[in-house]
Amino acid sequence: MVVPLISFILLCPLAAFAVFGILGLANKRFPRQDYLSTAAMLIALACSFLLLREVVPSPEAHTVDWLSLGNVTFSMGFYLDSVTVIMLIVVTLVSSLVHIFSMGYMHDDPRYPRFFAYLSLFSFSMLFLVVSDNLLGIYIGWELVGLCSYLLIGFWFEKDSAANACKKAFLTTRVGDVGMFIGMMMLFTKFQTLSLYGEDGIFTLAASQLTTGDMVWLSIAGVLIFCGAIGKSAQMPLHTWLPDAMEGPTPVSALIHAATMVAAGVYLTARMFPILTETSSLVIAYVGGITALVAATIAIVRFDIKRVLAYSTISQLGYMMLAIGAGSYVAGLFHLTTHAFFKALLFLGSGSVIHAFHAMHAHAHDDEKHDHEHADDEEYILGSEIPPDQDMRNMGGLRHKMPITFITMLIATLSISGVPFIFSGFWSKDKILAGVLGRAMEWNSIHHYILFVIALLAAGITAFYMFRLIFMTFFGEPRNQEMHEMAHESPLSMTVPLIVLALLSFPAVNTLWFNKDYVKPPQQSHLHAPTHAQLAPDTKTGGTGVALSLFGVSEAVAAEEDAGQGTQDVHGDDGHHGSAHTAHTIAMVLSIIVAGLGIFLSWLFYHRRALSAESVATTFRPVYNLFWHKYYFDEFYDGVLVALTVWKARLFARFDGSVVDGIVNGVGLVTRDILAAFVGFFDNRVVDGLVNRVAKITWAIGGRIRRIQTGAIQTYLFVVLVGIVLLILIFRVL
Repeated sequence: MVVPLISFILLCPLAAFAVFGILGLANKRFPRQDYLSTAAMLIALACSFLLLREVVPSPEAHTVDWLSLGNVTFSMGFYLDSVTVIMLIVVTLVSSLVHIFSMGYMHDDPRYPRFFAYLSLFSFSMLFLVVSDNLLGIYIGWELVGLCSYLLIGFWFEKDSAANACKKAFLTTRVGDVGMFIGMMMLFTKFQTLSLYGEDGIFTLAASQLTTGDMVWLSIAGVLIFCGAIGKSAQMPLHTWLPDAMEGPTPVSALIHAATMVAAGVYLTARMFPILTETSSLVIAYVGGITALVAATIAIVRFDIKRVLAYSTISQLGYMMLAIGAGSYVAGLFHLTTHAFFKALLFLGSGSVIHAFHAMHAHAHDDEKHDHEHADDEEYILGSEIPPDQDMRNMGGLRHKMPITFITMLIATLSISGVPFIFSGFWSKDKILAGVLGRAMEWNSIHHYILFVIALLAAGITAFYMFRLIFMTFFGEPRNQEMHEMAHESPLSMTVPLIVLALLSFPAVNTLWFNKDYVKPPQQSHLHAPTHAQLAPDTKTGGTGVALSLFGVSEAVAAEEDAGQGTQDVHGDDGHHGSAHTAHTIAMVLSIIVAGLGIFLSWLFYHRRALSAESVATTFRPVYNLFWHKYYFDEFYDGVLVALTVWKARLFARFDGSVVDGIVNGVGLVTRDILAAFVGFFDNRVVDGLVNRVAKITWAIGGRIRRIQTGAIQTYLFVVLVGIVLLILIFRVL
């Protein structure tokens, strides 16, 4: 039953793409391409739910040999466990809702069939990546996802900004993919396989063959593979492509930022969890933590509603990476699931707002006025580049005009802000914070204490900028009265997905999947507790252990000496150790406090207007400029990397023009003036002289012989007679 189900899940979106690509784009009269594509995704969603029942008892692997090169055989198959099925449901569900939403949002687009073709291919690529049981299949799906993102981000390629954004996304993610490929080749060179599971898989071989001396090598391989996730999941410093990806249609933003491309990096990191060492885990945690904090601070000063959500996505992805790097495997995947739903809701909700203002776009662009004073001319110029229907400074008072959009986006905002206790985002964030603090307390690790503080600050800032978005968009008086009068609630094809996603933002739906009997963290045999860790007795293992709280499940980390090498066994435990319970309590209280503080400050600044954001920006001008210019990452890339590349290109051009062309021209000059002159002299004097001399001799001989041909018959008879006489004499003598 499993094989037919997974076949339907993969083939349905692929078949829809084939129909669009072969028939739909070639024949514009093909009926209702959107219905076919949406139906294909709904079938894949139904099969994913059926697969959930089949896979619950135990994981299954289905593999076939695909290609043999020498003594190495590459297999191509799929591995199904609880995490795989959850990801299948998340991807197909969000993709189905995006398909439905796109029917209303994109209905007037002239390339409507092509859009649904790209969506179908995008969904297939992500699903193939999720179910692959080896790094080769993951890499194929990985690159297909990158290709589809290029096509969808640049869907409106007639705009220079969209064309530049898709190229930027494609090239930036390629940088990380190079590191990922090198890491894969390191593992292949060591183990002669790319399969992850089974007796001959990388995880099993790594646990049995690697020694303490191989840990540095394994750490490097793990970090290099993580480079691919840095690119795809927009982690620092390769995060700059994601905000620019907002140039694509809003449904694309929802799909990319919620359940497909950016989630692929987190999923890859979770899949490689068993071979993460202490060093590679710490690198992942720090990259995620810094990304979460930096992106959150940038989002504070954005006015483009889609870019606020883009930086929010970067921040939340950093949160997930921080969780996995800190050992909170279940919490990281839990937040990936909850984030997929409320972030898709936020993007589709922003698309609903943009759709309401779209009719006024051209007119509003000419008459755009802002109610607040700009801090300086530079800010005004930069701000004016925002499309009027995406600029939150043109909005306000929309909650009465668009009640469904407002209520659903408010639910998503409450969830991402971590408002207790009825929203899923609170529970997943709480488990991340508890896991990081638990590891810090049990290992007495200053690194994890720092990471906990970073995560806590990012959580508070997230609540602040998300409610800033809500207050500026839906509360207060309309800032652009003409645009406000034209605003209207979106049609059912757009509001129904919003309502469904709003229901999925409550914990009753999400927490059902993440329990200790269903999602279990895999063993990390190469993760060792630091030598300074203070280990507490673990009665379950009968040895020494470290208790970590991951989504309400205490995980015992047994550290045992085996030939001088410690190992870590991670397993579920119904009981709560004292330190884990303490960490969970502290994390929950602090998360509630920082979320409440962020919401309260946002209310004071943007709703109550008791505090002035402009005054704060003026007072802390250097900090504000740092946030506004996005920590000068783009300026650094343009001023250093791009400028260096251009300088090198010009240097090579000069080298080509001066040295290479000089050599070529010199060779040509020598050939023309010396060799060609000698050859010409030899040809004229020797070859032509010889030919002419032969001709002259031939001419002379011909002239002599010509005299015999007089034309007189008497002369001819005389010559014949003389010849006969000579012949007679010769024969007589002889």
